[in-house]
Amino acid sequence: MAKAKRVRREGQSKALTKKQIARSKKVARQQRVIWIAIGGLALLVFVVLTIGVVKEYVLAPRQPVAIVNGEEISRAEYQKRVRYSRWDLQLVEQRLLLQQASYDPNDEAVQFLYEYLNSQIEQVRQLQLSVPTQVLEDLIDEVLVRQEATRRGLTASDKVQQAIERQFGYDRNPPQPTPTPITTTTVLTPTTPVAPMTREEFEENYGQYIEAMRSAVKGFSEEDYRDYVAQGVLREQLREALAAEVSTTDEHVHAYHILVEDEETATEVLEKLEAGGGFAELAGQYSTDEDTADKGGEIGWLAVDQVGALPALVAETAFALQPGEFSEVIETYQGYHVVTIDERQVDLPLDEATLKSRQAAAFDKWLADAREAATIERTWSLEDVPSD
Repeated sequence: MAKAKRVRREGQSKALTKKQIARSKKVARQQRVIWIAIGGLALLVFVVLTIGVVKEYVLAPRQPVAIVNGEEISRAEYQKRVRYSRWDLQLVEQRLLLQQASYDPNDEAVQFLYEYLNSQIEQVRQLQLSVPTQVLEDLIDEVLVRQEATRRGLTASDKVQQAIERQFGYDRNPPQPTPTPITTTTVLTPTTPVAPMTREEFEENYGQYIEAMRSAVKGFSEEDYRDYVAQGVLREQLREALAAEVSTTDEHVHAYHILVEDEETATEVLEKLEAGGGFAELAGQYSTDEDTADKGGEIGWLAVDQVGALPALVAETAFALQPGEFSEVIETYQGYHVVTIDERQVDLPLDEATLKSRQAAAFDKWLADAREAATIERTWSLEDVPSD
């Protein structure tokens, strides 16, 4: 009986002391603190990573690289255009290199063409280096053009497809060849006519281009490409609208000049004019300009920016004079001139060359003025430039 009681007592668990209980609670508390710390650290790492991902892939692409009259140019838009411009210039360089490789650099007959292609290749490579900054300025200009086009009611949507077709060499309505009547004096030479591009050929070429673009340019879609073309269409529409606004008339002066080969002779002519000599007589005696010498040195009516064979400085000098005055000696690439005018007209028609020159310059002048008047904030930095 005593033995059985001893066995039961040995099988029973010993009661924990107060010290052991306190130590057990302390260990449990420490374990909870450790787990809480680990959980907090994991949460902190998760939050940091999430913020980094959101910042890199959500917020950063939306950050503007420039703000033009309140309109933002996003980082994502800028980076896509940089990648596309780089790729497009690479294609141009490859085509030039292939064309150059078809010529023998030691063949004197094609030496000029070979060197010309070499200079073109170098220009393309220089353009590649300036892509990051040039794209930024191009995007700013595009915003200004869009804003002005909107103000004028100009749209590009219906002209984008035709612009793309022209870029690929496809003409929806190719001109019909005009048959040449054969006569007894007609010289027949064998020629190989070049067939115009068909619709099927255009679609095949365009499809190949878009596929190559998608695989080579990260994030640049066909829609992005069409938007890019649309910007060019809007620019051309605005260019035409501004050209149409150029006045066809302007102030003119009726000018004369005496042209000689050296400064000493020009000074002699000027001294005789100051002494009361007649301009027409001196022109006939001294001027080397065969077209005007026998007409008293008469050049004709000039606008201030007259385009033609006459040096620009002559027209500018003439405009600074009053009727009856003559200029000091001026030097141009033609020689030495003394200039006078006898009449001014406020409103005379511009000649065709000068008018076209003004029309061609109208867009550039508008753009320079628009940039000057616009509120442009550039937030761009080198960190915004995508890697090659």
